[in-house]
Amino acid sequence: MVFRALINRARVLVRCRAWSLFVVDPTTRDLVFDMVGGPGARMLKGLRILAGHGIVGWVASHGKAAVVRDARTDRRFMQEIDEATGLRTRSVLCLPILSKGKTVAVLEMLNKIGTPFTRHDLQLLSRLIGQASLALERASLIEQVASLIITDELTGLFNARYLDEALEREIRRCHRYRSTLALIFLDLDHFKEINTLHGHPLGSRCLTELAEIMRQSVRDVDIPVRYGGDEFAVILPESSVETARMVAERLATAIHTHVFLQEAGLKTQLAASIGIAGFPDHAKTKQELILKADAAMYRSKGTGGDRISLADQL
Repeated sequence: MVFRALINRARVLVRCRAWSLFVVDPTTRDLVFDMVGGPGARMLKGLRILAGHGIVGWVASHGKAAVVRDARTDRRFMQEIDEATGLRTRSVLCLPILSKGKTVAVLEMLNKIGTPFTRHDLQLLSRLIGQASLALERASLIEQVASLIITDELTGLFNARYLDEALEREIRRCHRYRSTLALIFLDLDHFKEINTLHGHPLGSRCLTELAEIMRQSVRDVDIPVRYGGDEFAVILPESSVETARMVAERLATAIHTHVFLQEAGLKTQLAASIGIAGFPDHAKTKQELILKADAAMYRSKGTGGDRISLADQL
């Protein structure tokens, strides 16, 4: 959204024959044609320029703008792009787009209509890009805040607030497509003893290890959640109770075989009490589904722990 608005405004301020907006690949630092206008635009979309190559690569790596009156006299110029598109590049105005001090994109404008690009053009677009950079950082900050709202700070899993939102969404989908949904609740057995014997920091370490076990044990489509304390949940979209039981068994086995707190030299073994409820098998509403899964989990805990209970066994 920010980049589209930037391009539209830049084309009004400085009229030219062709333009490109490149995004910087954060891993390789290559530049990818993201938005392109002018001859050969469709051909260039998605293509890459290697990090440091061409005028645009120089601008990205140095974080500085370039104004080139005659591209063919500039040793950085990449003739092969012109050969591919049929454009004859003459003048170039190229500016980095920064966020938190790093180049995240580059705006390149080619062949200004009438005369070559000037320092005045550079000043106009520099001010525009400065505004875009602020907008990018603001958008990034909003994303970070939104992430904190739905993410558990300790484990990195989704939190109870997100579980509530996700269940609402998935139940609507169940009604629309007549599909099913399952919910697993999980509580570590004898977890309080870890905190009592070894302290809360190591207790917290156990929870982060459990979160990683959950990520590795559930399916890609499933949603692992830290519900609160040592209580966790997994949302299984479009899944039957039987599917949830298989996921729960895999999760229980992974917890059994994992050695907790090994790095701290304690080598602790743990188990979990697990409860499962299905929609619409056991519940007709979101609140009822949560209550049934939670009650099934407490039934497992109340009958000795280290077991899996279904809501229909209550």
